[in-house]
Amino acid sequence: MGRPVPLENQKGNLNAEVIKRKKLEQESVFTGNEQLENPPDWLVDVIATNEWKRLVKEFNKKSMISNLDYNNLGGYCNAFARYTNIVKRLGTKVLAGKETNPLVHLELKYSDEMKRYGSLLGLTMESRLKAGSGLVTRQEEKFNDEFGDV
Repeated sequence: MGRPVPLENQKGNLNAEVIKRKKLEQESVFTGNEQLENPPDWLVDVIATNEWKRLVKEFNKKSMISNLDYNNLGGYCNAFARYTNIVKRLGTKVLAGKETNPLVHLELKYSDEMKRYGSLLGLTMESRLKAGSGLVTRQEEKFNDEFGDV
């Protein structure tokens, strides 16, 4: 059995009964997102807090992000804040003599951390396109089921 996939990302012909069941399954695991309204007190600074608020505002427009994503969102925001601070400190001074500035290694570390958390939260272009592709395919299938080859 494969990894569970959200309904909008599923391919194949699903009858109305299966779609109804899958929607219920998704709704039953969505835990709400009220805990995301207030940033956690363990965010590292104001940059992380502002990023939290910005993302939650975007998520509230149309997203499955829920309370279960709380720690991943916080991790992303902290990585973003640390990355931002390192980039500011580093500026254009990448080389220190013959050796690379140690801040470059930290910059890369937090960049990778942001990518991992971002992918989990659907912040990457790839993850959004994957979800969008599933939505469009599903809408096309629904249209074809209702109207056939028009």
